[in-house]
Amino acid sequence: MHKVLIVEDYADDAEVLSDAVMRYGEKHGLEFEIETSPVATALARGTRTFDLVFLDIELPGINGMEAAELMRSYDSDTPLIFTTSLAQYAVRGYEVGAAGFIVKPVTQPKLEMALDKVVGRLSRAGAGRIVLQVGGGVRVIPLRELYYVELLRHDLAFHLTTGDEPLMLRGTIRQVMEAAEKDGPLLQISSGCVVNMDYVRLMQGSRVSMANSDLLPLSRSRRREAIEHFSSYLGGAL
Repeated sequence: MHKVLIVEDYADDAEVLSDAVMRYGEKHGLEFEIETSPVATALARGTRTFDLVFLDIELPGINGMEAAELMRSYDSDTPLIFTTSLAQYAVRGYEVGAAGFIVKPVTQPKLEMALDKVVGRLSRAGAGRIVLQVGGGVRVIPLRELYYVELLRHDLAFHLTTGDEPLMLRGTIRQVMEAAEKDGPLLQISSGCVVNMDYVRLMQGSRVSMANSDLLPLSRSRRREAIEHFSSYLGGAL
């Protein structure tokens, strides 16, 4: 089931788009749970996450482009498709990582062309990312951008491929593991550290060497289980 948000201030337009998405799902064997909203408040505040967002640009209050920029501040991964009657917004749309652009009126062929481009990403939606509740909102961290996360006092330090300084968030290691996929690449190597196995270069003795050259301690109590888990993840290639 893929959670879809349609932000459209005209109810008739929202209904047309919703019906088109459902027909696409029936045609391609996909299940969609669709929510509609006339404003982009929840999207801008980061209080909800979705697998796919359709966003009208001309909205009352905060417009769609502003909402998209705010959304990308906490979620760089979720596919975003703009709907608008003004095609000149297309360039700005791609600046915020838009996956598609539908010029109104929305038709089934236009909708299908846009969805065909993101259907592969939809099949992976919900996986490959960590979603954490932070300060009344949410923070989405794609796993492909995460080397490892460590606990520093009461804060989590997320070491990412996208920056030199770690991203600091209040939380616990337990929250990270609970937010991760059961069969995903995250592995806890000590009481205060979780690594992304896709970026582990060597696990030996009491050390784990990461792709960014960081050396992390592997606790004695977790050593055997961690090495077995890592070996299994690599298909027994150790």
